[in-house]
Amino acid sequence: MNTLSRSSLATVLLLMGIFSIMLMAKSPIVHAYQEAGKPMPPAFADRCLEVAEQLDPQFAAELRSLCELDPAEFERVIRRQGPRLTGLAELQSSDPVLYQKKLIELKADAEVHRLAVELQQLIDESPRNTDRIESLKKLLRGQLRIRLGFELHNQQLYIERIEEQLESLRSRSACEREHFDEVIESQLARITGEAEPIQSVCP
Repeated sequence: MNTLSRSSLATVLLLMGIFSIMLMAKSPIVHAYQEAGKPMPPAFADRCLEVAEQLDPQFAAELRSLCELDPAEFERVIRRQGPRLTGLAELQSSDPVLYQKKLIELKADAEVHRLAVELQQLIDESPRNTDRIESLKKLLRGQLRIRLGFELHNQQLYIERIEEQLESLRSRSACEREHFDEVIESQLARITGEAEPIQSVCP
């Protein structure tokens, strides 16, 4: 097997496109692997496979099989899609609650994709099968409602996390303004490597 099955790959690509690229912006392993001429760290591929397993076990199995049969193609796929997978892994480490909710949302989106493909195929191949078409439309409509519910809930969680980060940044900025000289001395002690550096007054 030199390539991944179209349906499985399409589903996972759809899943990975949903969550924000911002999640991987601070990931050291992502930046390390992206440096030109650098070999791919084994830990990077392993982490991608772990997340792929949670998203779509079939896709993960195909990746592992591809790794054995065509290592060059496996590395190409991981280099292209790996940052998105590890972005989700970073979320798993930094915010497990939001990660689990996001995973549910992604799986709901995968079901929407599956039903949409099935419905389109039925319309193309059996347009007179109106009962089945209407049944699939009802299922798809219901799944769309479920997906949007998860999406809106997770968006609210993202907003709350951002507001918390903004409040933390405001507090730190205010503290550093108030203790300007002390912050400078603390930074100087850290840079010069003094034996007993001044503890920062602003955590």
